[in-house]
Parts: sequence; structure tokens; C-alpha cells
Amino acid sequence: MKKSLIIKVFYLFLAFNYSLINAKDSSPPPVTWEKNVKQLLYDDDVIIRDGSGLMELVTPYRALDAAIVPVTVNFTENQTDKDFVKYLTLVVDENPSPIVGKFKFSPKIGNASFTTRIRIDKYTYVRAIAEKNNGEKFMISNFVKAAGGCSAPSLADMDSVMARLGKMKMKFIETSKSSNSLNKAKFLISHPNFSGLQFNQLTRSEIPAHFINYIKIEQDGKLIFEATPDISLSEDPSFTFNYINSGGPLIVSVKDSDGQTFSDSFSYSRITASKD
Repeated sequence: MKKSLIIKVFYLFLAFNYSLINAKDSSPPPVTWEKNVKQLLYDDDVIIRDGSGLMELVTPYRALDAAIVPVTVNFTENQTDKDFVKYLTLVVDENPSPIVGKFKFSPKIGNASFTTRIRIDKYTYVRAIAEKNNGEKFMISNFVKAAGGCSAPSLADMDSVMARLGKMKMKFIETSKSSNSLNKAKFLISHPNFSGLQFNQLTRSEIPAHFINYIKIEQDGKLIFEATPDISLSEDPSFTFNYINSGGPLIVSVKDSDGQTFSDSFSYSRITASKD
């Protein structure tokens, strides 16, 4: 009797795990993309190829926090002057504003692999669409379980959020003293990135949309990347990116939807000198 009970429990355990695997593999059909979102970006005759050979999209299957969902796009090929990824568009099908942003790259980025953080309003497909310099388009998508991120309140009170508005940080992750080496950095700017769907927790009044809508990072007069994001970027947006080092400081220019501008310059040599 005891042995048969153990066997039953064992088979129930197997069945439960099998159902979890099947649930993860059985994503719903991409109805919103096919009927609505695709037309926001492209004409009906545009051919979008399978991007799984060109890039990998890394997202959580179930996000821990729908207001801060990490998204990474890893590219298998490095940029060259003749063959490079010119644009990367991030899309969240079910968000009120589904186009997270369009990112423009140059060969100077070296490898277009990129990480940022987004908001997700409801269970949805997240898409990365890469366009190469010859016009070819490639797409890859993941289904992500998250909800409520677009209307989630800020993590801090309004006064402290606005007090640090526009403050920037640059973390140099991988560096080399030799010129023309592939380096990696992470840029972060303090900004509430209000979506227009949030409420003040004290007054219960609606908070108007106020978000970053332009970013440019360059070095020695050459563009690394340029972005035109929308409300789906998370609070305090961050971007991890590569660049071919030419020695000069990284120059950052940012604008937001209220017309405010922010800029700064970040030199790795200045940081290392301060440590000596």
C-alpha cells in the first residue's frame, strides 16, 4: 500500500512537470502582431526573414517585475563597413505603445549586441527586428509572462525622482588600452519615464507622460548608437552596448518629451587616473 502511494506521487510529480514544460512551449498565436502592430512598421509586401541565425533574444519567460524587464539581443556577427546591422527595433505586441524604440547603429559599435530594460503591460510577445545596411530585415520573438508594468508606480517618491532627473552614469565593463579594440559599457540615466498611465500615490491624480525620446552616444565624432524610444522603456533607462574604442571620451546627448536636454562626457582614462 505504501509502495503504491509512493509510485502514485512520483507519477503525479512527473505529470506536473510535463504540464509546465508544455505550458511554456505552447505560446499563443501572434494575433496582435499580424493584425495590428506589423502595419505600424511596414507595408504588407515587406519580407521579414527568420532572425534566429543572426541574433538571439534573451528575455525572462516570467518576469519578476513587469516594470523592469531585462531584454538582451545578442548578434552572432560583428559589424563591418560592408555588412552591418543598421537598425534594431524592439516591439512589445500588447503594450499601449508597442514600439519600445528604434536604435540606429554604425560599424563603430563593433557588435550590435544590446541590453536594455522595458515595461510590459500584459502577457505578450517581445520582438527584436534587425535591419541590415542592405535593407534586409530579420525578426526573432519570445513570449513573456508579465503584467501591469506600464501603469506601475515609480519606485521612489515624486520629489526624489525629479531631484535626480537627468543624472547620468557610465560603467566601463570591458576595456582595452589599444585602439580599435571592442569595448563594452553600460549607460544609465535617472529619469522617471512616466508612461501617462500611472497615478500619483498621494493625490491619486494621473501623472502626465514624461519620457526620454532621444539618445545619442558617440566617440571622436563617430556615432556608436542613436535611439528614439517611447513610453515602454523602464524608469531610469539603461543600455549596455559595445563600441570600437578610438581613445576619446564617450559623448552622450539625451532629450525627453518635455523638451529638456541632458548631456555629459565620460572618459575611461579619467576614471582610471582617479583610481591611481
